[in-house]
Amino acid sequence: MKKIKYYFLFLLAIVGLNIPQLQAQQKNAKTQNQNIQQFIQVWGLVKYKSQKSITGQFDADKVFLALIDSVKNADANQFNQLMLEMVGEINPSLSAVAQNYERKKQNSYQHLLQNIDYSWIKNKAYAGALKAQLTALSNQVNLTGKHQYIPTVWYEGDMPNEAPYATYTFNQEPMNLLALAKAWNVIEYLFPAKYMMDQPWKEMLKEMVPVFRKINNRTSYEKSVLMLAAAINDTHAGEIMEPGNMKMAQAIFNVRYNPPFDYQAGANGIIVKKFLNDSLAKHSEVQIGDRIVAINGTKIAKWLKERAALLPASNNAVKYRELSTTNNDRADALAFSNLQTGNLNVKVRRGKTDLNLKLELLDRQNRQHTQLIVNDVIQKRVEQKKIKDRENIGDDIVLFRAGHLFEKDLPAEKDLPQLSAELKSKKAIILDMRKYPQAPGFFNYFLPLMLGKAPFIFARYYAVDLKDPGAFIHREGIENYMATPNGGFKPMGELYTGKIIILTNEETQSMGEWYTMMLSQLNNNTTIIGSQTAGADGDLKRLTLPGAFRFSFTGNGIFYPDGRETQRIGIKPAIYFSPSVKELIGTADAQVERAIKYIREGK
Repeated sequence: MKKIKYYFLFLLAIVGLNIPQLQAQQKNAKTQNQNIQQFIQVWGLVKYKSQKSITGQFDADKVFLALIDSVKNADANQFNQLMLEMVGEINPSLSAVAQNYERKKQNSYQHLLQNIDYSWIKNKAYAGALKAQLTALSNQVNLTGKHQYIPTVWYEGDMPNEAPYATYTFNQEPMNLLALAKAWNVIEYLFPAKYMMDQPWKEMLKEMVPVFRKINNRTSYEKSVLMLAAAINDTHAGEIMEPGNMKMAQAIFNVRYNPPFDYQAGANGIIVKKFLNDSLAKHSEVQIGDRIVAINGTKIAKWLKERAALLPASNNAVKYRELSTTNNDRADALAFSNLQTGNLNVKVRRGKTDLNLKLELLDRQNRQHTQLIVNDVIQKRVEQKKIKDRENIGDDIVLFRAGHLFEKDLPAEKDLPQLSAELKSKKAIILDMRKYPQAPGFFNYFLPLMLGKAPFIFARYYAVDLKDPGAFIHREGIENYMATPNGGFKPMGELYTGKIIILTNEETQSMGEWYTMMLSQLNNNTTIIGSQTAGADGDLKRLTLPGAFRFSFTGNGIFYPDGRETQRIGIKPAIYFSPSVKELIGTADAQVERAIKYIREGK
């Protein structure tokens, strides 16, 4: 007993000796993280606002990698001196005041200024001289009409002069922090919807510095960048998850198990649509049409929210889309990710009855199970190819499917008069925008031309203001909205006045939302029937990160003519449509049938 007592006292002494050392380490780590955060903000300001960077005389990556270790361990005086040297001299002749380009004088219709926030410059850690330099830099005007790190043409997608570091192995802290600095600042200055995020972006930087410092392999790198992508609340950021970009999705999401059925996830549950084959259906307690409302005792809303935490999306409609297997052929089932076992206890609602059942999942480590999943994906792709781009419904309705109409299907100029007459003879035209448009020329040129509609401005379109990165400027001119080839655009005959029905849902994204906006204003007899769209209108921008990794986001701000927002919200339908369980498991296209009913009955 005495030995145990002395041993215990010895342990206490050892722990006591280590406490000051541990506290010192924690304090040091906190100081380093604060230095890194502040450095990233100052570095980003220099990258996007300084004249030396704008004109290609500032190698942003090289400077970052050269300074990061010194900055990390600098005391207050050393930090301020390093930042002053990096900022350098500011040309007073290029100030906003000197150039009469002060933000407070700018027209609110012409400029989006909601994202600009330089309050961080007032940080008490910055000396007076540094604050003065940073303030002067934040008010610099770029008169060159171009930028080393921003595309000159507003619709170009790739950020220029961003080195890929293609052979990077994701295990060096300076390079990982460079990735954070690049991604954080591209959103800070070039993402028009930054002000609409759920979480303030500067708070996200504070959170992510220690996360990026802990990266030691590709999996932790990809997961960390994915956390950033999810935080911007932008469906376009979901491009990060494409197989050609993200290699470690299996490890990040742990998608070993797959349900034996195709399903659609939603706020009210997971609906079983069809089994992968008849044998699986026969041996399952769960049936087609069942709505899963709880899994392993967890209500479905909480279950799905946990599994959607890392999914980049503008709204919940897209998160449910990504959690579903319906309409995707990725061979994943993210609503069933992060499972420790392939056997689940599920509560299902069958009609008006709740049942507690056992659900046995397929195991991707089982070759036969994997083959079942692959066969289902192949079958989906085969069925998709069978879908027609155009279909006549009776003699008086024509249906165009944007996702199945390709450039090769576009009409020849000589055939346009006949096609125009044919379209105008129809009582109604249904335009299905529930899949990404494959032939944009049809919607921004051929269709308006044949329906007798002259080019018109149907939205407010804002692109980055090269004079003042961080601000966005209204792009005027009809060429921003519709195709206006040389020789002019002469609409064919009188404007079509029949019914135009546009079908939308969570798959209607980006260009699909853009053309839905345009087509909904084509005539006064147009109706959108559908549900919330993806909320990611505007040209896609891509930043290359170390490891040749793509980080994507919406690069232009799109608003209705009256100023209403579309980002995150999407294009609102006039008639809301969400298929019932019976319609989901049926073979007919219920949304097309709803459109036909509206055309025939007017309600």
